[in-house]
Amino acid sequence: MKRTTLIALTILLASCGKQGINVGQGFEMTPSFDDAAVAANVVNVYAKNADGTRGAYLYSDVKTYTVTEGKLNVLVRAGSLGMTVKQINVKYTDASGNPFGDASGTFNISAAFDIPGGYVCKSGADACDFVDKTPQNVAFSKTTDQYNLSEQIAVAAASTCVDDEPACSEVRMNMTLTGTDTLGQARSINIPQAQIRVYIASVTDEVQ
Repeated sequence: MKRTTLIALTILLASCGKQGINVGQGFEMTPSFDDAAVAANVVNVYAKNADGTRGAYLYSDVKTYTVTEGKLNVLVRAGSLGMTVKQINVKYTDASGNPFGDASGTFNISAAFDIPGGYVCKSGADACDFVDKTPQNVAFSKTTDQYNLSEQIAVAAASTCVDDEPACSEVRMNMTLTGTDTLGQARSINIPQAQIRVYIASVTDEVQ
């Protein structure tokens, strides 16, 4: 009786494989992080002459800056397992790979979101039983405040627009997303050298 049951189960599993329903056989994701930026508003400060007119140049400073939040994009390959992201490690570097921002340039962020597997419903519906799905590449995107540049990094990046004038420093974000796949196995995906655009948005003069 047990042998008959085992043979039947083997045949059933083989049949599922022929239909393309083969859960847990692959994990392939290509992530990127795009559109992060720091815009610096630079003020050139001049001395005031006795008659109130503008005198000698004193220094330049970044009075304000604006951060544009980046977007996480993941291309999930057809047939890939999904992933639950639980933590994100972030490390900031310059274009050469040297640490940027001292101790504030490396930190961990707790996370809790799901990247779907590489399957879609045959009917086009948002949800369906797995037997009604077919392998297909899936594009996943997420924008959330947990990816904002830290205040220390944003200030340091904006300040380079004065220190390195006329150009701002190039800043990169290196990210490792860790968590578990659909079957509970530990997984990680890496985003190396994602560019953070650092630029001068405006320049004004001030007389003191």
